[in-house]
Amino acid sequence: SINRSYSMDVTTVSGPDSIAEIFECAGTLLMLHPTSFSPGLDKNQCQSLALAACGQFLKERLSLVENATATNYALTSSSMGHSPSSRSFSGRTDDAKESNKDKDMNEGIVSELLPISFLDGILESTTLFGVSFQVSDHAAVSDTNAGEEQELLGKFVTTNFNKFIGHVKMLLIQRSEPDLRPGDNGKRDLEGDDEEESKDDVNFLHVSIALSHLLRSVRELASGLALPEVGLDVSLASTLVDQTVELAEMLVRRRVAMKFNELRGVVVKECLSTLVREVIQTELPSKEDNIHEEEESNDDAHHQSSSLVEIIQLASVALSDGLQMADDLIRDTLQRSQMSGAAAAPVDSAVVKLAVQKSAKLFGVWLASSLEQLAGCEPTEHGDKMLLEVWEEDGGGENKQHQRIIIPQLEKEEGAADNGRSFSMNSTSYSRVDSSAAESINDRTSNLLIRLLVQLDDGASDRVYSNFLLAICEMCRLAERSMANTLNQSIQSAMEEDAHRVADSANTLFGDITINPHRKGKDGLDSEQILSKRFQLAASRALSMYIMNRGACAASELCTNVFLLSDSRDPYAIPSRPREECLRVFEIAKASCEDCISIVGGDLFVAPVAPFPDEMEYVDMFGDRLTGATGGGGGGGASSGLQLDVERMFIEKTQVYPHSLDQLEFTRNSVVSGILRVALSAFVECVRSSVFSSFGYRQMKVDAIFLRYIIPHYVKDEFGTSEANACTCLFNTIDDIMLKAGQRCFDHEVTNDDDYYDVEKDEIFTPYQLVQRFLEGGQESSSMKRVAFAH
Repeated sequence: SINRSYSMDVTTVSGPDSIAEIFECAGTLLMLHPTSFSPGLDKNQCQSLALAACGQFLKERLSLVENATATNYALTSSSMGHSPSSRSFSGRTDDAKESNKDKDMNEGIVSELLPISFLDGILESTTLFGVSFQVSDHAAVSDTNAGEEQELLGKFVTTNFNKFIGHVKMLLIQRSEPDLRPGDNGKRDLEGDDEEESKDDVNFLHVSIALSHLLRSVRELASGLALPEVGLDVSLASTLVDQTVELAEMLVRRRVAMKFNELRGVVVKECLSTLVREVIQTELPSKEDNIHEEEESNDDAHHQSSSLVEIIQLASVALSDGLQMADDLIRDTLQRSQMSGAAAAPVDSAVVKLAVQKSAKLFGVWLASSLEQLAGCEPTEHGDKMLLEVWEEDGGGENKQHQRIIIPQLEKEEGAADNGRSFSMNSTSYSRVDSSAAESINDRTSNLLIRLLVQLDDGASDRVYSNFLLAICEMCRLAERSMANTLNQSIQSAMEEDAHRVADSANTLFGDITINPHRKGKDGLDSEQILSKRFQLAASRALSMYIMNRGACAASELCTNVFLLSDSRDPYAIPSRPREECLRVFEIAKASCEDCISIVGGDLFVAPVAPFPDEMEYVDMFGDRLTGATGGGGGGGASSGLQLDVERMFIEKTQVYPHSLDQLEFTRNSVVSGILRVALSAFVECVRSSVFSSFGYRQMKVDAIFLRYIIPHYVKDEFGTSEANACTCLFNTIDDIMLKAGQRCFDHEVTNDDDYYDVEKDEIFTPYQLVQRFLEGGQESSSMKRVAFAH
């Protein structure tokens, strides 16, 4: 019996069947207030109780609608998008029948995506509130009570409308979301499956139809709330319309952003992947096997130049194809929004234009970052990584060598987790739904870029890879000049036909509401020159990667077989010529000069190689330290070491590796000086970790003189520029190399002696004479052709 009575109690306590029943109960409680049957609730308490019950009633109905919609979407998502296409195969039909079909389809879409009855419930609740709790004619109502009622009613409307708009937002985003199934690896997005893309277009058409109906319904709700029977503040009612318009605009911006995100994957697959594949196929035939053979040096130089020009042409074609894809997407997006009207984009066309401008700008920034990654740089536009910028101490700005490129902060992409208006109803789940598709597409695009980097690493030779770096640099320089203008022209030409209808369409959509100025669009895509600066920075970074790549190759040559210079078996051995590795360093410098000239033009070299000086001119040519004119013979003794340490304190600090924000000048002098600076700095560290015999130190002295003699042929101090001390810094580094070599030598007496006794010939030679004899000797006369350009 207990169970039976408990069951009867549960059955008896049931919820209301309608909102009218709620206010009927609340009115009854208010009527009983003066009597002994009253539960003790005054008018304010009855009002709060009624509105709370209405809110709970609407929430329960919304939950039921949400569950039913989710089930219906899961069952019908596989068939959506086929009904419009099937009409094209059905032959001629009656116009009235087709119109009825479209009307029925639109009504089905609206009923599926929009719980309009929820808005009717809000309006019914507010109307019955005024009817049920109206004051009699002979009673006076204070302003305080009226204000409290308005505040209570406004809070009810705002809270429940936020629940409604949040629910609708989730449904519309789910409907417009690309069909991403686990394990498909984004095949549809990156391969451009026409059927799936058509399905997405149909889905967004359904969303647009629902948005149009939603705007009309919310305007009707706002009009009803502003009626005298309800008496709600007009500003609050207009806020509901603004909130709905903001949702519509957000979905349109999100759709545009999603299309541009898909474009990124297509550009990587169709343009950058093709570029990498063709670059790998552009191999230099057997160059590594015969690079040091004199009879083939001229042919190799010609082939290097032609290969670089070919790769640059491939890079230009890839950039052109990518811009053409962006142009097609821009025109398709804008023209479709104009031709289809409110059904396709229920917002002002200027809003679509702003969305396209923002997405196009972000696309350009992404492309610059992607080209940097192909050049070997770290990605800089990913939120999951934090790059720590370490700045050197600034000594008053006098020692600043390069100008910094500072990029203004960009807006985040549409669909980010913190994007859009905050809703009170489980906002975390909405944010997750809102950003999942964009993150998935971006992750797959990043994975494609990583694959391209692996292909370059495995398939491209050193020389081809260095040419590829220069091609990326030139590609960024071209984009710096043309990207913003090309995208802006695409947008302006697509909008030109509809320019005179922008204001009319805005008034038609928003009624008499004043349009915010930012919605009217801007004439320029990149008024702050963000794209130009971003590609300028990308070109500078790609050029720095080329400098470091070529510098590493030159450093590898200089450091080769250094361990052999510690051989002390013959204390009387003397070198006969500079090491072969020193010649290879200048071959790299020579090839880099040809690369730079083929792109930016200018002179191949600074000046012809000067005649080898006489003994009296050694100091002028090779400096005080190398010749020992400051004391200590060769600059390697203890006294000269102390003196050089003091002098080094007054030498300007040399920046070997450029900062990531440095603006590098693409000139022959800047590039070659950077390559030699990297090579010599690495050689300094190699010398510090090595030991030298008497023969090894003498060989180092000959190499240093040879390097010092040839460097002015390629590098000079350009006063008034960032390369004001380019040549001087290299000379200082060579002096440091000899200082370190003297400190690491077994026999310190050798460091103060430049007279080398040749036991076999019974003659005394100086290192300067050995270099001169090598450069002017009969069988070695062709060596100058390897390390320098013809006079």
